[in-house]
Amino acid sequence: MDGRRVLVTGASSGIGAAVARAVADAGGQVALLARRADVLEGLAAELDGVALPADVTDLAAVTSATEHAAEEFGGLDGLVTAAGLARPGGILDADPGDWRTMLEVNVLGTLHAVRAALPHLTAADHADVVTVSSMSGRRLGSPELGVYAASKAAVHMLTEGLRRELAPDGVRTTVVAPGFVDTPLFEGQRHPTAARLGEVTATQGLPASDVADRIVEVLAAPPHVVTVELALLSIDQG
Repeated sequence: MDGRRVLVTGASSGIGAAVARAVADAGGQVALLARRADVLEGLAAELDGVALPADVTDLAAVTSATEHAAEEFGGLDGLVTAAGLARPGGILDADPGDWRTMLEVNVLGTLHAVRAALPHLTAADHADVVTVSSMSGRRLGSPELGVYAASKAAVHMLTEGLRRELAPDGVRTTVVAPGFVDTPLFEGQRHPTAARLGEVTATQGLPASDVADRIVEVLAAPPHVVTVELALLSIDQG
């Protein structure tokens, strides 16, 4: 990863923060984008990275932040879209506002980050887009996560479209589909399913660092090797 310049969204916690650490540990430069400026700035200082406080649902803010990162690094050759959230609930008992929030963050947030980064990625000698989806985007594990799964299935299809669109420009595109990961994804939520899902992810989930290490392996692969999809589970989840 020496010399690689990678922008990570959702970098203030969970998989995003773990990816930022893993990229820095492997010798890369990292720009960290997320909403929580205080947490972000502390992590950026720790990793000698660039903090980019922005909301992925705001295309203008993401574009401005991405331009700043490219100016600091002299370009970008990697993007990892790890910003995402889950709001459990069935169609009849969920808050419809949660549906919109999941689609805006998980789907539009991914599109915004890619749109902002592409001019810099296509100008690099070789570059990567890694989108963080979920095993739920491949198969539905729980009816209470149906809308979340739909948003992640959209990320899978968007990434496939991007792979075909960007291959002529030498930009590799990979979708990562982890199962349960031990992150605070379900913390602080009122829906009764959230507590159970939080306990399951804590006891059966992969450490976020394991997912991050696999993502760095994708980024560090020889330029002619494309990992189309990386799906991974904890052995405890089965």
